[in-house]
Amino acid sequence: MKTMTIRNIPDDVAAGLAERARESGRSMNATVVAALSDSFGKSENKPKKYADFSQFVGTMTDEEYERITKIIKESHERFLIDENKPWLYAAEVSE
Repeated sequence: MKTMTIRNIPDDVAAGLAERARESGRSMNATVVAALSDSFGKSENKPKKYADFSQFVGTMTDEEYERITKIIKESHERFLIDENKPWLYAAEVSE
Protein backbone atom coordinates (compact mmCIF):
# COMPACT_ATOMS: atom_id res chain seq x y z
CA MET A 1 0.00 0.00 0.00
CA LYS A 2 1.13 3.51 -0.77
CA THR A 3 1.21 6.40 1.73
CA MET A 4 0.47 9.86 0.35
CA THR A 5 0.31 13.43 1.61
CA ILE A 6 -2.31 15.68 0.04
CA ARG A 7 -1.91 19.45 0.32
CA ASN A 8 -4.18 22.43 -0.30
CA ILE A 9 -7.48 20.65 0.30
CA PRO A 10 -10.26 23.26 0.06
CA ASP A 11 -12.00 23.93 3.39
CA ASP A 12 -15.42 22.85 2.07
CA VAL A 13 -13.99 19.54 0.81
CA ALA A 14 -12.24 18.89 4.15
CA ALA A 15 -15.47 19.69 6.02
CA GLY A 16 -17.44 17.35 3.75
CA LEU A 17 -14.97 14.53 4.33
CA ALA A 18 -15.04 15.11 8.09
CA GLU A 19 -18.86 15.02 8.08
CA ARG A 20 -18.90 11.84 5.99
CA ALA A 21 -16.39 10.21 8.38
CA ARG A 22 -18.54 11.15 11.40
CA GLU A 23 -21.74 9.90 9.77
CA SER A 24 -20.21 6.58 8.71
CA GLY A 25 -18.27 6.04 11.96
CA ARG A 26 -15.04 5.63 10.00
CA SER A 27 -11.68 7.29 10.38
CA MET A 28 -10.82 10.24 8.15
CA ASN A 29 -8.22 8.08 6.40
CA ALA A 30 -10.73 5.31 5.68
CA THR A 31 -13.22 7.90 4.41
CA VAL A 32 -10.69 9.49 2.04
CA VAL A 33 -9.57 6.08 0.73
CA ALA A 34 -13.21 5.07 0.17
CA ALA A 35 -13.96 8.36 -1.65
CA LEU A 36 -10.92 7.95 -3.90
CA SER A 37 -11.71 4.28 -4.54
CA ASP A 38 -15.32 5.14 -5.43
CA SER A 39 -14.15 7.84 -7.85
CA PHE A 40 -12.17 5.17 -9.74
CA GLY A 41 -14.97 2.61 -9.62
CA LYS A 42 -13.19 0.51 -7.01
CA SER A 43 -15.92 0.54 -4.36
CA GLU A 44 -15.18 -3.06 -3.29
CA ASN A 45 -12.72 -1.55 -0.76
CA LYS A 46 -15.55 -0.60 1.60
CA PRO A 47 -14.83 -1.29 5.28
CA LYS A 48 -16.39 -4.43 6.74
CA LYS A 49 -18.24 -4.65 10.01
CA TYR A 50 -16.87 -7.11 12.51
CA ALA A 51 -19.33 -8.13 15.22
CA ASP A 52 -16.61 -8.63 17.82
CA PHE A 53 -15.45 -4.97 17.67
CA SER A 54 -18.26 -3.06 15.98
CA GLN A 55 -19.90 -1.89 19.17
CA PHE A 56 -16.62 -0.18 20.10
CA VAL A 57 -15.13 1.13 16.87
CA GLY A 58 -17.79 0.72 14.19
CA THR A 59 -16.37 -0.33 10.87
CA MET A 60 -12.79 -1.03 9.98
CA THR A 61 -10.75 -2.23 7.06
CA ASP A 62 -9.19 -5.68 6.97
CA GLU A 63 -5.81 -4.11 7.76
CA GLU A 64 -7.19 -2.26 10.80
CA TYR A 65 -8.90 -5.47 12.01
CA GLU A 66 -5.68 -7.49 11.67
CA ARG A 67 -3.68 -4.81 13.52
CA ILE A 68 -6.09 -4.59 16.48
CA THR A 69 -6.39 -8.38 16.68
CA LYS A 70 -2.59 -8.67 16.82
CA ILE A 71 -2.39 -6.08 19.61
CA ILE A 72 -5.04 -7.89 21.65
CA LYS A 73 -3.33 -11.25 21.15
CA GLU A 74 0.06 -9.86 22.21
CA SER A 75 -1.48 -8.21 25.28
CA HIS A 76 -3.24 -11.45 26.15
CA GLU A 77 0.02 -13.42 25.95
CA ARG A 78 1.84 -10.87 28.10
CA PHE A 79 -0.69 -10.61 30.91
CA LEU A 80 -2.22 -14.05 31.26
CA ILE A 81 -0.13 -16.92 32.57
CA ASP A 82 -2.84 -19.50 31.94
CA GLU A 83 -5.74 -18.39 29.75
CA ASN A 84 -7.98 -21.02 31.39
CA LYS A 85 -7.26 -19.61 34.86
CA PRO A 86 -6.97 -15.82 34.58
CA TRP A 87 -7.75 -15.42 38.29
CA LEU A 88 -4.37 -17.02 39.08
CA TYR A 89 -2.52 -14.06 37.64
CA ALA A 90 -4.80 -11.55 39.38
CA ALA A 91 -4.21 -13.29 42.72
CA GLU A 92 -0.44 -13.23 42.27
CA VAL A 93 -0.45 -9.52 41.43
CA SER A 94 -2.55 -8.59 44.46
CA GLU A 95 -0.30 -10.38 46.97
